[in-house]
Amino acid sequence: MTSLPPPTSLLVDTSVLLKWFHASGESEVDEARALRDATQAGAIEARMLDLALYETGNVLLRRLGWDGADVADQLDDLVAICGAPLAMSTDWLRRAALLGADRRLTFYDACWAAAAASLGVVLVSADRELLGAGLAEPPGTVARRLGLAPGC
Repeated sequence: MTSLPPPTSLLVDTSVLLKWFHASGESEVDEARALRDATQAGAIEARMLDLALYETGNVLLRRLGWDGADVADQLDDLVAICGAPLAMSTDWLRRAALLGADRRLTFYDACWAAAAASLGVVLVSADRELLGAGLAEPPGTVARRLGLAPGC
């Protein structure tokens, strides 16, 4: 019996997770949702930091004006799709602090990049600072490489 290779693991940041259920004014929504769908199908493993729940909840509640119950439901959905969120270890936090200072990133962005580097996985992001620093890849690039992008 041939065993299947393990699914590709990715770390998906808040800028991409939001595209999974909010499209207005967003780019690469179809590609981001292709990553979500592949995760739900078990073809890839998309993980998130616990920071994503705070950031997502804040955007939905404050910027988009969602009802509290809807925000809570959406956060439950993220955990159902991505599994238990990852917490930053002290080693990852140290790496983030050094990376943030070296690359002039916010500590939040540096946390995402440090976690992905520590895990040895691709960080999928739409954040201009992370993309510009070469520390992340946009959802379209990742979806195309994995053969998941619409039209592949």
